[in-house]
Amino acid sequence: MTNKVNQILLFEKPLFSWYKLSTPIESGMSLPSESCFAYIIEGENQDLTGQGFLAEKGTVILSLCGKTVGNFLSKKEIGNLNAIVVHFDRNTLKKVFNNEKPKFWKELNHPLKKDTVQQDASALVSSYFLSVSNFFHHKNALNEDILSVKLIEIVLLLLQTQESSDLNSIARSLFSDRAFSFEEVIEANLYEPLNLKRLAAMTNNSLASFKRKFNSIYNNSPANYIRQKKIERGKKLLTNSQNSISEICYMCGFSNPSSFARIFKAEHNISPSKYRLSHKA
Repeated sequence: MTNKVNQILLFEKPLFSWYKLSTPIESGMSLPSESCFAYIIEGENQDLTGQGFLAEKGTVILSLCGKTVGNFLSKKEIGNLNAIVVHFDRNTLKKVFNNEKPKFWKELNHPLKKDTVQQDASALVSSYFLSVSNFFHHKNALNEDILSVKLIEIVLLLLQTQESSDLNSIARSLFSDRAFSFEEVIEANLYEPLNLKRLAAMTNNSLASFKRKFNSIYNNSPANYIRQKKIERGKKLLTNSQNSISEICYMCGFSNPSSFARIFKAEHNISPSKYRLSHKA
């Protein structure tokens, strides 16, 4: 497959991009840094992140960072990929919504726990992207009014998803005026499977600045502090819950049970299973 990128602009900014790619792309895939919503039309289940995001046909990926999605889609396993992306430029959103909040929007009550989420596309979202694909064949008929209505449509669809879902929270964050403190973001994400680079981005810091700020507040490195908190939670759950060790592993934010067991044993010189047996009432 020859790599092809086709774009539709609104207010001189990319609104829709259609990517037909053979992965991996050595030079990477350039996406605007703003939030975006990607629909996988065709994929070969390439592992996009190493963290469970697959190039699976009929799924969508919503992310606060387009560069993150660009890295997902371009630098992983060999295969073909066909995806349409909606870009959520903040200035474009403000202009389209006349600097007002959209219908169905509610302010966030707590920091985001995920900056990227993937799920199966609903029938309405699939139909939406089918209609967007037709736009690329009729560009001459498009204008700012038509494109603005189309942007409003997908925002409202996202805001009508289940309020407790990560998809809904990320969509609400696009219009949020609330600024959460560094500590609030950290505490909300202690048990999420985020790497430090993505956690730094969620606090609006570079990785180097994030590490310095973290050390000054917690008097510890991010890796050590977060690992200790995860292990502490694991100990409590092993002692007080009936959950399996595999379930506890994911509840503490570890990527897999073997990683949990290895780190737990390194910290306490005992396996999680033996720790549970020794602390049974």
